[in-house]
Amino acid sequence: MWDVLPLRAILYQLLFIVLAIAVEALVLQKYLGIGKKSSIQYAATANLLSTVAGWFLFFVVEPWLPPTWRQQLINYIFFDLTSTPPVLIGLAFLTFLGTFVVKLQSLDWLDLILENKKPVEIEVRDRTKFQGRKAQRQAFSEIPNRALAVLWANAASFSAITLIIAIRTFSEPPSNF
Repeated sequence: MWDVLPLRAILYQLLFIVLAIAVEALVLQKYLGIGKKSSIQYAATANLLSTVAGWFLFFVVEPWLPPTWRQQLINYIFFDLTSTPPVLIGLAFLTFLGTFVVKLQSLDWLDLILENKKPVEIEVRDRTKFQGRKAQRQAFSEIPNRALAVLWANAASFSAITLIIAIRTFSEPPSNF
């Protein structure tokens, strides 16, 4: 059983999920002005759903790929062997677009699920007085640039993950299997 379990792939997937949640939560918090807890919840939900959807899509599409692409993809994911980077770069770009769409849609679904908890309406106050941080925040679903914020967050997390992969690729000697 342990010969079949891709432990390295599982550990790197966990590292990438935690990294993506942290980076995206920071971007969402800063760009949209929402609280830490909300930004972490949105980032965690979006990343977990996109990870599950990505692996599901991988296992559905993988048998239909051309044999050379299939072998290259499996070798890269499970054995960390790279033979033609252009194919992997193309797949990485498609993955970026796919995760962006899934993350954006997952936030819409999360808003629908949590709709029963509507935010308390804040009365309009005098803007010349200091109102604190709470009065400056808007509900996440009311932000007009929500898609742009998710795109920036996704780009930031993909950049961090790409940097980790580049460091790992160029610092380790190639393994021979």
